[in-house]
Amino acid sequence: MDFNERLRNLLAERRLTQDQAAELTGIPDETIGRLVRGVTKNPTIDTVVKLAAGLDVTVGWLLGEKGFEFSPEDRMELRRFIEWADAILKATQPEKTGLQTSNVSPVALGRKPPVRTPRRGRATPVSASDWRETFGDRREELEVDIPQQFVTRGATLVFRAEGDSMIGEHIADGDLLYVIEEGDPRRARGRIVVCVVDGTPYVKRLDFAGRKIRLVSANERFAPMVFDENSVAWTLVGIVAGSSHDLR
Repeated sequence: MDFNERLRNLLAERRLTQDQAAELTGIPDETIGRLVRGVTKNPTIDTVVKLAAGLDVTVGWLLGEKGFEFSPEDRMELRRFIEWADAILKATQPEKTGLQTSNVSPVALGRKPPVRTPRRGRATPVSASDWRETFGDRREELEVDIPQQFVTRGATLVFRAEGDSMIGEHIADGDLLYVIEEGDPRRARGRIVVCVVDGTPYVKRLDFAGRKIRLVSANERFAPMVFDENSVAWTLVGIVAGSSHDLR
């Protein structure tokens, strides 16, 4: 199938007239007519790009390049299949009620003042709370700056990710996590959070199913951890505003 035939078929499938195609693409009606009739066999790149953008297809598909054989309708069908398959995978993924290995550790549990100018200094301990007592002396006394973009969002805590259980969220081993302290779990629903379960800290995506807590990884190798709220000692530390990975 050549370029002209592809264009004719596309307009027929969309039930578009040449005038409508011209309006969508910004290409003169006469030019569209020559392309549809096959008078113009080799349109300019500028024309091809305008056609692709206006008709919501790729340049590669219009030109018949290998790997771009899906029509727009094919892509829509494939997208529906992917969404269906993703729902099936989530529904059949096993859940764990036991604890996994911790995948986050504290770097600085002190508060950084929201100042505009860069400042450096040792993390300053703040008054103890349940979750801070969990970390105890494991807090690393490092000089840490929270980037201004995360300070602006309210980040005051810094943690370090460990392992690859959150790689699907672009959180890699060793990345620094800038965290907004938040004590209300319902306000953090659906967000990536740092929390403590039975004394073990995690960075996960937080969700709820009835009275059950779901801590979801971003790696298929790690099943969601599911706990009854009344059966475990757990505390929300805060919401991850971003990571050092975002700055690369």
